[in-house]
Amino acid sequence: MRSGPIPPIPMIDTPAISPIEAWCAVSRLRYSAAGAGERVIALLHGWGDTKEIWRATIAALSARTRVFALDLPGHGGSPLDGAERMQHIAGRVAAFCTAQEIHRITLVGHSMGGNVALELTLTHPHLVERLALVAPAALGSAMPPYTRLYLQDGYGWAALRASLLLYRGLDALARHWRPIAGMERVLPGLRRATYAAHHDPEGLHRLLNGLFANSLDERLDQVCVPTLVINGDRDPIVPAELSQRVAAAIPGAQFVALRGALHHPMDEQPEAFQRVLLEFLA
Repeated sequence: MRSGPIPPIPMIDTPAISPIEAWCAVSRLRYSAAGAGERVIALLHGWGDTKEIWRATIAALSARTRVFALDLPGHGGSPLDGAERMQHIAGRVAAFCTAQEIHRITLVGHSMGGNVALELTLTHPHLVERLALVAPAALGSAMPPYTRLYLQDGYGWAALRASLLLYRGLDALARHWRPIAGMERVLPGLRRATYAAHHDPEGLHRLLNGLFANSLDERLDQVCVPTLVINGDRDPIVPAELSQRVAAAIPGAQFVALRGALHHPMDEQPEAFQRVLLEFLA
């Protein structure tokens, strides 16, 4: 697995901010940090992504609060180090908060990061004050069968390795074929693919197993913090109806569907996503 941070792709526009890039030795997590203030927000990406997925969100939030975006174990610059289960990752995030002297935090978790955010909320209720879940992969048993493709006996491992090889090809294309910079609808997905290209397939395979093993169906009613659930209404990975079920199971939770968005609304429709998130945080 790549040991250092994944460099930004020059051709893709990023917000005009310069987050601090740093390493937390206690939690063994690489992170970006921006903003200031007493309120603290941590952004947790999904399976196969990195903290770079949150660059536009960091820009929007850092003017109002202190923001951290973490590379979760096995992603970006953070080693897996045995953190294969969602409970282990939640423990690493809790250790990060301790190291940063954070006593109360708002969590924003996407997909697998939503599962981790819920796990941390359930196991450290004194730490989490608000929760925003973006297409949370919280109901593993109910997710579409094709989301388990990489876990299938016989061909799943080969399919995962082939996908990463494809992403590496896209990475090379993005860096050397300048005309693609004008393809605005393609860029978000291309950017995510180039980050995923550098991940270790064995680590991703273990994490995916850990994700599906942590279905939170029976524990959602124990979440006792203000919660927002956001989903793209065209999301094929975590269909909107699953996020509606999550919101319905959490006492007092709000649900918002973003029209036309797929699985990464923070990247596909950043302005609409930020507007909904900021309204909740306010």
